[in-house]
Amino acid sequence: MSYDMAFWQETQEIDAAGAYQKYDAMTDGESGVSTESAGVKDFCAAVLKSYPDLTVENAETSPWTSAVYCNGECVIVTIAWSRKNELVDALTSLAQRHSLLAYDPQKEEVHR
Repeated sequence: MSYDMAFWQETQEIDAAGAYQKYDAMTDGESGVSTESAGVKDFCAAVLKSYPDLTVENAETSPWTSAVYCNGECVIVTIAWSRKNELVDALTSLAQRHSLLAYDPQKEEVHR
């Protein structure tokens, strides 16, 4: 079981329903849903520095259940359920430092 989150730059106010629509499009692999930004790329690099991506070698200790997805527009993570309490707050805080929106689809919450 995993806990999913998505992060992207959002220049306008967006509610949970609007964020879900973008998240749904992003998880379907659509591009152009959000604008590419250095903030997204920098955020992704910071995430992977603190929590290395999932590999065969670290599968037992990684906080991820699949590889971290970053396409320059967004970062989507699947957190191991056992690590969700640790990572949700840390990633949300890190996203705020990079001026990114954090979307939690399980709770249907938007964090700025």
